[in-house]
Amino acid sequence: MSKRIATGVLLAAITFGAITWGACGNGNTQPARNQPSTANTPATNQAPNVPDKPMQPDKPDQPDKPDEPVELGDVPTGELEDQGLVFTMNFERGEGSVVFSRQNEMLRVEVDVRLPYSAGDGQRSRGSSVDLVLSVDGLNGRHLFYYPSPLWYPSGQGRLNTYRLEASYSADADSPPSVMNNQSFVGEGDVAYWDRWTAVMWVDLRYVLLPGNTPGSSADTWLAGVILGNEAASEVLPAGLDRFNPGKTPDRMIQFKVSELPVLEALDENPKDRIEQREKDTFAHLKSIDALAMLQEHKGVMDRLATAIEEDPTALWALNLRAKVSYIAMRNGFEGIDKDYFEFQRAYVDAAPGQSSAHIELEKELLVADCYPEAKAHADKVFASELCTGRALTDAHMRLEWARLCVTWGFTDEAEAQLKFIEQHPEMLKDDPFRIQFKMQQAELAMRRGDSAAAVAKYDEIMEREHKYLNGETTQQIQRLATIQRAAAEQWKDESKLREADAGKMNPRLTIETAKGTIVVELFEDDAPNTTASLISLAQKKFWDGLNFHRIEPNFVAQGGCPNGDGGGGPGYRTKFEVNKRRHFRGTFAMARSQILDSQGSQFYICVSNAPSVVTLSDNNYLVVGRVIEGMEVADSLRAGDKIVSVRADNLRDHEYVPEVIPE
Repeated sequence: MSKRIATGVLLAAITFGAITWGACGNGNTQPARNQPSTANTPATNQAPNVPDKPMQPDKPDQPDKPDEPVELGDVPTGELEDQGLVFTMNFERGEGSVVFSRQNEMLRVEVDVRLPYSAGDGQRSRGSSVDLVLSVDGLNGRHLFYYPSPLWYPSGQGRLNTYRLEASYSADADSPPSVMNNQSFVGEGDVAYWDRWTAVMWVDLRYVLLPGNTPGSSADTWLAGVILGNEAASEVLPAGLDRFNPGKTPDRMIQFKVSELPVLEALDENPKDRIEQREKDTFAHLKSIDALAMLQEHKGVMDRLATAIEEDPTALWALNLRAKVSYIAMRNGFEGIDKDYFEFQRAYVDAAPGQSSAHIELEKELLVADCYPEAKAHADKVFASELCTGRALTDAHMRLEWARLCVTWGFTDEAEAQLKFIEQHPEMLKDDPFRIQFKMQQAELAMRRGDSAAAVAKYDEIMEREHKYLNGETTQQIQRLATIQRAAAEQWKDESKLREADAGKMNPRLTIETAKGTIVVELFEDDAPNTTASLISLAQKKFWDGLNFHRIEPNFVAQGGCPNGDGGGGPGYRTKFEVNKRRHFRGTFAMARSQILDSQGSQFYICVSNAPSVVTLSDNNYLVVGRVIEGMEVADSLRAGDKIVSVRADNLRDHEYVPEVIPE
């Protein structure tokens, strides 16, 4: 990736609140992924965001029934207490309160919500929000939208409309138009918790321009409604209020008089002035970062982020972006930038311990960097924290995501332990979509261990027991995966017979000493005699000694043997493709090649699972030449850059190994 392209990536991060990057493409020798991976494989290098929710099942067709009237009850009047007029709200899985009072000559609205939190990620999800509805006559009013997540980024023209939006509504309008000027309110919130978020909004009622309320002279009697929640759950106060156009349900709004609200102690600094200045400072920082990125001043970008964090240590947007920029700098070799992105990731997680996806992202990157003990320690810390304790569904989600990562990176014993923990706690499996994802992960674990038959059994179980909770897309996905694994299970029967025959043969072996341990490979000389001769010849010449594994694709292959270290080199010759009956499974040792069929050279790969991308490789003419008979746990542990210390050829037959080659 060129530095100029990387800068464009950085600009995209600022604009959209998410950073992505591509691997360096060079058309090198490698096995291609022929099938899409299963849905359980997490995307590489994905920015922290809201955890993906399982697909919701299609509703079965039901005969038309007349709508039954819903008993809404009386509009609540609230409880007048010292801190204000208090309204309570009950969620299906939580509770909340809204308190109206006066402060600094403004209406103060305080929200305290306890429910599974969903933080906005700046691109895909708005996360938790407060939607305050205000009106004088009920038919015309204002929507005041506030998203108390400082992870959100500004989007244009000097106005932080991603933090707060304002719109007017009318009983005659289909949808409320936005209010572009003279916003009437500000807000600030705390979203660092898992099960709780708080927000305070201050509204200058003189700027809420409605019939009977003119600038400088606000009305005293107001009608109001509140919508609280996030993607996981939301609630309307009062019940029955039309959340899209309250003007259509004016009789379902609460009523209060500003003059009767308690007056809280005045703040020395006007909150509207303070918060608006903070937003202006944030936008100024981001505008400067944008300009510095355009000039490829990467160090300047990091310095500006450091300044923003020093001014506001709670600015999650800056903490998040600093970690991402550091990661890009590490990947692209930018000079003058602190590349210890783990330090920055930890700082972000510490600042927002309730963002579950941030924990998952840190665990993933630790596994990528071959830091399993630290990743495991962090996962255990999360399970023991308030994020999970006493919250079965949250605990189950975090354990399943950790198991998913462990399956991907080859720590199958730990994955099995977490899946068993979930299975032993029935309260974790009450949610139908989650239970399906859990069983899908059990199938993924079976494939990672090379057991296609067990994966098929799990897919069949899902189709038999969970079919009523599956939508059409998920059903097709499971059927496709089951078909692939069923074919692999049948092919394994044939492979097992071939291996029984191998037991009576004297097959050559390659002993590969790596930085992580020893891998012993049995070569199928009778099935690929010329390729076997080439491999033994290269080992005898010590061709591979000191090279590395340059390509690691989790849950797919570990590839090495390139003298250039980038996938573009070979021994100076090619060999012809040899047709045989051998198929790809976990432990398969095979030859990488380019788009040309007869292009095998010195690069080999070891398959580490029975994933669809593995078991279908033979369909595209990738040559199987052997299998791992010792050290699969070593193959699982390999990471890009791990050294091939030496390769030794043993157990040779009584003849010379001289390959027929095609000169480069």
